[in-house]
Amino acid sequence: MLIVFLFAPLGGSLAIAGQDDPRLDPLFARLQKTADPHEAARIQERIWDLWMYSEKEDLNALMKQGTFALGARDFELAMESFNALIELAPNMAEAWNKRATLFYLMENYDASVADVKKTLALEPRHFGAIVGMGLIFDALGQHEAALEAFRRGLEVNPHMPHIRKKSEQLARELKERNI
Repeated sequence: MLIVFLFAPLGGSLAIAGQDDPRLDPLFARLQKTADPHEAARIQERIWDLWMYSEKEDLNALMKQGTFALGARDFELAMESFNALIELAPNMAEAWNKRATLFYLMENYDASVADVKKTLALEPRHFGAIVGMGLIFDALGQHEAALEAFRRGLEVNPHMPHIRKKSEQLARELKERNI
Protein backbone atom coordinates (compact mmCIF):
# COMPACT_ATOMS: atom_id res chain seq x y z
CA MET A 1 0.00 0.00 0.00
CA LEU A 2 2.92 2.37 0.06
CA ILE A 3 2.46 5.07 -2.59
CA VAL A 4 4.72 4.41 -5.51
CA PHE A 5 4.07 6.50 -8.74
CA LEU A 6 -1.20 9.33 -19.18
CA PHE A 7 -3.78 8.29 -21.52
CA ALA A 8 -4.12 5.46 -24.01
CA PRO A 9 -7.10 3.93 -25.75
CA LEU A 10 -8.60 1.08 -23.81
CA GLY A 11 -8.69 -2.34 -25.35
CA GLY A 12 -10.77 -5.19 -24.04
CA SER A 13 -8.04 -7.77 -23.62
CA LEU A 14 -7.02 -9.43 -20.37
CA ALA A 15 -3.67 -8.76 -18.77
CA ILE A 16 -1.16 -11.17 -17.47
CA ALA A 17 -1.27 -10.27 -13.81
CA GLY A 18 2.07 -9.05 -12.47
CA GLN A 19 1.93 -11.28 -9.42
CA ASP A 20 1.97 -14.35 -11.68
CA ASP A 21 5.27 -13.40 -13.29
CA PRO A 22 7.71 -16.32 -12.93
CA ARG A 23 10.54 -13.88 -12.17
CA LEU A 24 9.00 -13.07 -8.77
CA ASP A 25 9.87 -16.32 -6.97
CA PRO A 26 13.64 -15.94 -7.40
CA LEU A 27 13.41 -12.25 -6.49
CA PHE A 28 11.62 -13.04 -3.24
CA ALA A 29 14.19 -15.75 -2.49
CA ARG A 30 17.04 -13.27 -3.01
CA LEU A 31 15.23 -10.66 -0.92
CA GLN A 32 15.18 -13.11 1.98
CA LYS A 33 18.87 -14.01 1.66
CA THR A 34 20.59 -10.71 0.97
CA ALA A 35 22.21 -8.72 3.74
CA ASP A 36 23.14 -5.90 1.35
CA PRO A 37 20.67 -3.00 1.68
CA HIS A 38 21.52 -1.74 -1.82
CA GLU A 39 20.79 -5.12 -3.37
CA ALA A 40 17.59 -5.34 -1.32
CA ALA A 41 16.49 -1.95 -2.65
CA ARG A 42 17.12 -3.06 -6.24
CA ILE A 43 15.18 -6.29 -5.65
CA GLN A 44 12.25 -4.44 -4.10
CA GLU A 45 12.18 -2.02 -7.02
CA ARG A 46 12.12 -4.93 -9.48
CA ILE A 47 9.29 -6.61 -7.56
CA TRP A 48 7.25 -3.39 -7.62
CA ASP A 49 7.96 -3.03 -11.35
CA LEU A 50 6.63 -6.52 -12.02
CA TRP A 51 3.56 -5.94 -9.86
CA MET A 52 2.73 -2.60 -11.45
CA TYR A 53 3.04 -3.38 -15.13
CA SER A 54 1.10 -5.48 -17.55
CA GLU A 55 1.74 -6.70 -21.06
CA LYS A 56 -1.21 -4.52 -22.07
CA GLU A 57 -0.41 -0.87 -22.68
CA ASP A 58 -3.95 0.31 -21.89
CA LEU A 59 -3.62 -1.17 -18.40
CA ASN A 60 -0.19 0.40 -17.95
CA ALA A 61 -1.65 3.77 -18.93
CA LEU A 62 -4.39 3.44 -16.32
CA MET A 63 -1.87 2.40 -13.66
CA LYS A 64 0.39 5.35 -14.45
CA GLN A 65 -2.53 7.78 -14.59
CA GLY A 66 -4.00 6.52 -11.31
CA THR A 67 -0.66 6.46 -9.52
CA PHE A 68 0.20 9.96 -10.71
CA ALA A 69 -3.24 11.19 -9.62
CA LEU A 70 -2.83 9.49 -6.24
CA GLY A 71 0.51 11.21 -5.70
CA ALA A 72 -1.05 14.53 -6.69
CA ARG A 73 -3.95 13.83 -4.30
CA ASP A 74 -6.43 13.99 -7.19
CA PHE A 75 -8.56 11.34 -5.57
CA GLU A 76 -11.38 11.54 -8.11
CA LEU A 77 -9.11 10.79 -11.08
CA ALA A 78 -7.23 8.14 -9.08
CA MET A 79 -10.52 6.41 -8.21
CA GLU A 80 -11.69 6.47 -11.84
CA SER A 81 -8.36 5.05 -12.99
CA PHE A 82 -8.15 2.26 -10.42
CA ASN A 83 -11.82 1.31 -10.81
CA ALA A 84 -11.32 1.00 -14.57
CA LEU A 85 -8.12 -0.96 -14.05
CA ILE A 86 -9.85 -3.38 -11.67
CA GLU A 87 -12.74 -3.80 -14.09
CA LEU A 88 -10.37 -4.60 -16.97
CA ALA A 89 -7.89 -6.68 -14.94
CA PRO A 90 -9.62 -8.01 -11.81
CA ASN A 91 -6.76 -10.44 -11.15
CA MET A 92 -4.08 -7.74 -11.01
CA ALA A 93 -3.16 -7.52 -7.32
CA GLU A 94 -1.46 -4.14 -7.62
CA ALA A 95 -4.64 -2.55 -8.99
CA TRP A 96 -6.44 -3.56 -5.79
CA ASN A 97 -3.49 -2.44 -3.68
CA LYS A 98 -3.43 0.98 -5.29
CA ARG A 99 -7.14 1.45 -4.68
CA ALA A 100 -6.65 0.25 -1.08
CA THR A 101 -4.03 2.98 -0.69
CA LEU A 102 -6.46 5.52 -2.10
CA PHE A 103 -9.19 4.43 0.31
CA TYR A 104 -6.69 4.62 3.19
CA LEU A 105 -5.76 8.19 2.28
CA MET A 106 -9.48 9.02 2.11
CA GLU A 107 -9.83 7.46 5.60
CA ASN A 108 -12.32 4.92 4.24
CA TYR A 109 -10.73 2.11 6.23
CA ASP A 110 -13.43 -0.51 5.65
CA ALA A 111 -13.05 -0.20 1.87
CA SER A 112 -9.26 -0.16 2.23
CA VAL A 113 -9.33 -3.38 4.28
CA ALA A 114 -11.55 -5.06 1.68
CA ASP A 115 -9.14 -4.15 -1.12
CA VAL A 116 -6.10 -5.21 0.92
CA LYS A 117 -7.76 -8.60 1.48
CA LYS A 118 -8.33 -8.93 -2.28
CA THR A 119 -4.70 -7.93 -2.93
CA LEU A 120 -3.44 -10.58 -0.52
CA ALA A 121 -5.77 -13.23 -1.94
CA LEU A 122 -4.10 -12.61 -5.31
CA GLU A 123 -0.53 -12.08 -3.99
CA PRO A 124 0.03 -13.28 -0.40
CA ARG A 125 3.61 -11.97 -0.50
CA HIS A 126 2.54 -8.39 -1.16
CA PHE A 127 4.53 -6.78 1.62
CA GLY A 128 3.13 -3.34 0.77
CA ALA A 129 -0.42 -4.53 1.31
CA ILE A 130 0.50 -6.42 4.49
CA VAL A 131 2.15 -3.32 5.93
CA GLY A 132 -0.78 -1.25 4.69
CA MET A 133 -3.10 -3.42 6.75
CA GLY A 134 -0.89 -2.65 9.74
CA LEU A 135 -1.22 1.08 9.05
CA ILE A 136 -5.00 0.73 8.91
CA PHE A 137 -5.07 -1.17 12.20
CA ASP A 138 -2.79 1.44 13.76
CA ALA A 139 -5.07 4.27 12.56
CA LEU A 140 -8.03 2.43 14.11
CA GLY A 141 -6.22 2.03 17.44
CA GLN A 142 -5.92 -1.75 17.01
CA HIS A 143 -2.26 -1.78 17.97
CA GLU A 144 -1.81 -5.50 18.59
CA ALA A 145 -3.21 -6.28 15.14
CA ALA A 146 -1.02 -3.54 13.64
CA LEU A 147 2.08 -5.02 15.24
CA GLU A 148 1.18 -8.48 13.97
CA ALA A 149 0.75 -7.14 10.42
CA PHE A 150 4.06 -5.23 10.57
CA ARG A 151 5.87 -8.36 11.76
CA ARG A 152 4.25 -10.43 9.02
CA GLY A 153 5.32 -7.85 6.44
CA LEU A 154 8.89 -8.00 7.76
CA GLU A 155 8.86 -11.80 7.43
CA VAL A 156 8.14 -11.38 3.72
CA ASN A 157 10.48 -8.43 3.27
CA PRO A 158 12.99 -7.91 6.09
CA HIS A 159 14.38 -4.82 4.33
CA MET A 160 11.90 -2.18 5.46
CA PRO A 161 13.75 -0.24 8.18
CA HIS A 162 10.93 2.25 8.71
CA ILE A 163 8.51 -0.62 9.38
CA ARG A 164 11.02 -2.38 11.62
CA LYS A 165 11.38 0.85 13.63
CA LYS A 166 7.59 1.32 13.77
CA SER A 167 7.20 -2.30 14.85
CA GLU A 168 9.78 -1.98 17.63
CA GLN A 169 8.21 1.27 18.84
CA LEU A 170 4.74 -0.26 18.87
CA ALA A 171 6.00 -3.36 20.70
CA ARG A 172 7.57 -1.13 23.40
CA GLU A 173 4.38 0.88 23.78
CA LEU A 174 2.25 -2.25 24.08
CA LYS A 175 4.64 -3.73 26.63
CA GLU A 176 4.56 -0.53 28.70
CA ARG A 177 0.74 -0.54 28.67
CA ASN A 178 0.63 -4.14 29.87
CA ILE A 179 3.06 -3.64 32.77
